[in-house]
Amino acid sequence: MKQFRNFSLLFLLVSLGFGFRDLILNDLKADPLDAHPIEISVKPKSAGKYELELYLPKDYGFQMEAPHRIFLSGADGLKVLNADLKLKGPVHPKKTEYFEYVKPLTFQVEGKGKLQLDGKLFYCNFVKNICIPAKVNKSFSI
Repeated sequence: MKQFRNFSLLFLLVSLGFGFRDLILNDLKADPLDAHPIEISVKPKSAGKYELELYLPKDYGFQMEAPHRIFLSGADGLKVLNADLKLKGPVHPKKTEYFEYVKPLTFQVEGKGKLQLDGKLFYCNFVKNICIPAKVNKSFSI
């Protein structure tokens, strides 16, 4: 009887150990770089001039000092003439190392075609208290 009780106790401890291991490992798994909450849109400003807008949900923010990289290129007859792609915006009132929001980025193009955006942006989740690099790739018809 004592052996059965010891075996049952050992089985219970091993089962709990695997359960805790799975729970811990699931919390530590990182999302792929291309899975991110960043929303990107392009809006016309005037003839040949556009604004690129970057949005994050509530409780997220872009890091101010991170090495953000955004590249724009044209295809199918579209040519990017110039672009101001440096992230700017007001300081977050509660988290001073982040932007409260990012002001629209301006760029100028010539012709019509496909605009390709490629880059790496660094954002943080304030609830989970983690910062993550996001790989962004998106194309727009202009």
